[in-house]
Amino acid sequence: MTATESKNSHNGHVTPTDPEALRQEIARTRAGLGETVEALAAKADVKARAQEAVSTSVTAAKLRMREGVEQVAVNAAYAGRELRTHPRQVLDQSLRRMVRSARERPAPWVVASGLLILMALIGYRKGQE
Repeated sequence: MTATESKNSHNGHVTPTDPEALRQEIARTRAGLGETVEALAAKADVKARAQEAVSTSVTAAKLRMREGVEQVAVNAAYAGRELRTHPRQVLDQSLRRMVRSARERPAPWVVASGLLILMALIGYRKGQE
């Protein structure tokens, strides 16, 4: 036996000899175990944790969507004002951007042009019938 242990000790814990003190110790131990069990159950509830993660992700996605919609509305309003006040400059800038885009990445433009030609041919042939 060590200096901290007595005949009634178990793992360094002294067991009370007074019945009332023993009841209080049992009540504290039960309360502590109950909290521990609840904490473990919450961690083990994978379904609830997954639902919480999904809910958090959905909320974040909705927020980003709302912010995106607001930004599109602001940009559209700005573009409309610019087009009304400076139509020639806006059209020139747009044309320059389109030409630069076609030079830097021609593949999407070739595909889009091919689709437009195909649709025009189909429309023309249907008109011939």
